[in-house]
Amino acid sequence: MDGSMFYHGSRYLDKQQNCSNQVDMLESPKIRLLRIQALLAITASMLVFLGVFGLFRRRCSSRTLALVAFGTYALSPAIIACTLGLIQRASFSSMYFPVWAAYLVVVLGRADSYIAHSIEDIEHNRAFALVAFTAYSLLPAIIAYVLGLIQSALSCSLYFPLWLAYLAIVLGGADSYTAHSIEDIERWKSFNVDSAAKCFVPSWLIASCVTPSVKILCTVFLFVILFMKIDERARALMFASNSLMQKNARLITDYMSTKQNGSVSSDEDPTPMRGCEYLVRVPTEEKVPTLCSTAICKHEAALWKDGNPPHYRQEIEMTDDVITVEKVWKCERRLLSVSEGDADGRLKDLCLSFSLFKFICLRFSGYSLPREAHNKLWRLIQHMTSEENDDDRVFRLIEMELAFLFDLFYTKYPVNLSPRRLVFKLILLASLVAAALILLYSAIFYRWEWSSNNERLGVLVTILLMMSMLVVEIAQFGIMIFSEWAKATYICKYVQSKRLQRNRCAGKLIEIMCGVRLLKPWGRQLRQYSLLQSYGYSPWKCTHNKLTATYLDLQRNGQEQIPPTNLSDQVTEVIARSLRNNCTGNLKMGKESLRLNLFDELSWACDLETTTHVIMVWHIATTFCGHEAPLRDPQLSGEQRDIVTKLSQYLAYLVAFAPRLLPDPACRTEYIFDCAVREARELFQGSSVSMGDRIQKPKNIDSDQWKETIIGRGARLGTQLVEREEDVWKVLADFWAEMMLYVAPSNDAAAHAKYLTTGGEFVTHVWVLVSHMGITRDPRDGEQHNDPERN
Repeated sequence: MDGSMFYHGSRYLDKQQNCSNQVDMLESPKIRLLRIQALLAITASMLVFLGVFGLFRRRCSSRTLALVAFGTYALSPAIIACTLGLIQRASFSSMYFPVWAAYLVVVLGRADSYIAHSIEDIEHNRAFALVAFTAYSLLPAIIAYVLGLIQSALSCSLYFPLWLAYLAIVLGGADSYTAHSIEDIERWKSFNVDSAAKCFVPSWLIASCVTPSVKILCTVFLFVILFMKIDERARALMFASNSLMQKNARLITDYMSTKQNGSVSSDEDPTPMRGCEYLVRVPTEEKVPTLCSTAICKHEAALWKDGNPPHYRQEIEMTDDVITVEKVWKCERRLLSVSEGDADGRLKDLCLSFSLFKFICLRFSGYSLPREAHNKLWRLIQHMTSEENDDDRVFRLIEMELAFLFDLFYTKYPVNLSPRRLVFKLILLASLVAAALILLYSAIFYRWEWSSNNERLGVLVTILLMMSMLVVEIAQFGIMIFSEWAKATYICKYVQSKRLQRNRCAGKLIEIMCGVRLLKPWGRQLRQYSLLQSYGYSPWKCTHNKLTATYLDLQRNGQEQIPPTNLSDQVTEVIARSLRNNCTGNLKMGKESLRLNLFDELSWACDLETTTHVIMVWHIATTFCGHEAPLRDPQLSGEQRDIVTKLSQYLAYLVAFAPRLLPDPACRTEYIFDCAVREARELFQGSSVSMGDRIQKPKNIDSDQWKETIIGRGARLGTQLVEREEDVWKVLADFWAEMMLYVAPSNDAAAHAKYLTTGGEFVTHVWVLVSHMGITRDPRDGEQHNDPERN
């Protein structure tokens, strides 16, 4: 018995000893170093992915890729903190520890190269929004803690200065996630104070570690990057802040009011833009007080004159530095000549878009243009869509306007494209190249031959870190100098400078740079939804339940998109035609198109309780017609049927997925949608019913109560449309075009800005169009909605 107990006790002690040995092996210096190096490699990969993907996210409509990006973004601070903890706890020293720590400081910011996360732009997925915001909020505290840990271990390694500088830059780079929301932008003053503190702590630590080593040069380079990144974000935050936007909006409004009072409409000729004095560039727009520049340009007082009573509107002195649309059109040098550099007029249109973009910014500041300015814009757009018969040009202008708006809110281009900032960016690239080359030369030619395998791996990891930073900076610099904002700046400089106009080489260089199109502003896609196809969809209960409701934006029953479709020229043409037919400036909910097509008896379907009711009833009726209405002219009716299907399913998509972009309150729209889905489920009893049965079954129900439901009304309207002998597809095409115009006017500018990070919605383009023209909804149609914020 005693022997047995002794035997089992010995086995227990042996197992315990083996476990202890295995733990000691995992905590051995070699394994710990490998873990640090592996985490550094992962961090470098995340930096490159987010740095490059962040530049092109506006074209990305893939939810999966977006979720991967957000997940990567959220995990990067935790991985960096873990890596720094491993470095701090290491019982051994490595000459590359300072380099790696400095790199981590840089990457912590550069991995999050999203200059601004959103105006609540990931609200559709609250899980990642919550994680990202938590990382965004906790990041300064984590970095401060890590810097404290490194300070307590300064004697461990000669490379701590580099690591410290890298950590500080990554901190500044994490802050290049410039703002989580518009509200964050308004805290730009506290950010500047916080930035100064962030610069002080690493500076003091680095000064404590200075030794006569080549690594100190790399550390200094990295610290220069830190200061520049913090200054860039300070500029970007202030430039997009409401206070500065309101100031610029006031000046633009004063300028336009003064011009309208002092000009005669007959002086304007839309063809050569004679008399079109819309501002394209004003020098004071680039002057933003920051850490590097603490005073506003002294020329501002000289350019803008004090206003006189009673309105006190400021006037601008029209110097050569002030560029207007008329000046751009009058410039007939090689770059802007119709016969040479600008045969298709795209460079001039770029400047026109840049000037119109300033008018859209007024919507975010609570200002508006004078009525006469809207009338002139109306005439200009009517001229483009009628006489020139170029509807695509109007929407191309709007695409560029929204590209400028995206850059203003979510990138640093507006503040980085001044000559001084471009010099800083070039210094930054030179610093990175120099640091990488110095490190490469020192590591390989001085240490490679007599280093161990572990030290050689450390060399490779350190080089990978520096190269990842270099790749991201080069990619971002390349995107910046070929951005639409940069092209507008080049053209304005060309118009302003007679010397550049005489220099053919300079003109050719600008022409080449303006001709580079890395990506279109958006994917020109219409997202689609069909109630009768998707009503049976149920979200996965494991991720969509009461427990996850606090963290996830729960999908509702029936909320499943169908594949998106391309925005065709025919769709923009029918919307432009509907715009030309509207002569009053007050949009009606589809009634005008029915009147013009002599379908007045269907106007009952436009007098429903809410706009959401109208959209869903006509959407169901359109689906009915798609299965039962004949094509009288296969070619013409086929094109019209394609237009109708796209617009019907797109507006249904807005009801299901983007209710804030519609006139009704979002909560009301969501509730009506849920009711429609519930009605469809009760009627069809499952999703296995064929589409033919889904079309026929509502016709056979005689219940008076059921006839007042959305499904019942849609079936009744569809039956009436099919029974008509006339071209039902033309009627539906005109109706849906008018509905697109009707839902577009909105005072909720932030709702439209929210979707810009994924390319924007087509309704946002129409919103810009009707905003320029001063078109609103008919007040009598809006009374039933009782929503003062959506009129």
